[in-house]
Amino acid sequence: MESEKKLGTLQNIYAASIAETVNTYQALGQLSSIVARKEARQEQTAPFMLQQLGIETEEEVFSRLSEVFGCANWHVDKHETGFVATATACKLCALSKKMGGASPCHGWCIDPMTAMIKEIARRKGTVAQVRLEGTLMEQDRCTLAITV
Repeated sequence: MESEKKLGTLQNIYAASIAETVNTYQALGQLSSIVARKEARQEQTAPFMLQQLGIETEEEVFSRLSEVFGCANWHVDKHETGFVATATACKLCALSKKMGGASPCHGWCIDPMTAMIKEIARRKGTVAQVRLEGTLMEQDRCTLAITV
């Protein structure tokens, strides 16, 4: 099997595994508490994730995660005070909807990305604000507005 095909297969299996896990947590009534627990740890794991993924800028969080995980089709539009990141398709959301409808957005996507963005800004001596405007679980796009 060619490397690109192997990578695509692994990305699909990974997304399906997370979607199944999220829906299992929901069925067991534990999704909210697990997401809260994961959120509390994101600040600690962000530096490691940035290092492992070789991410150096806030914008790279979106491009590198798209490249590595092949999940959401993030597009970044820069403006004077930051940028807006938008995705119109997400493999994880689509699979999660098919498997029961539990949202993987915060615990497995938005919160980790937010923590990485804030860590990059902290390293620069600035503060980043991340505002979630909507996700693909509820709307036709996932949109985050980042001010740095």
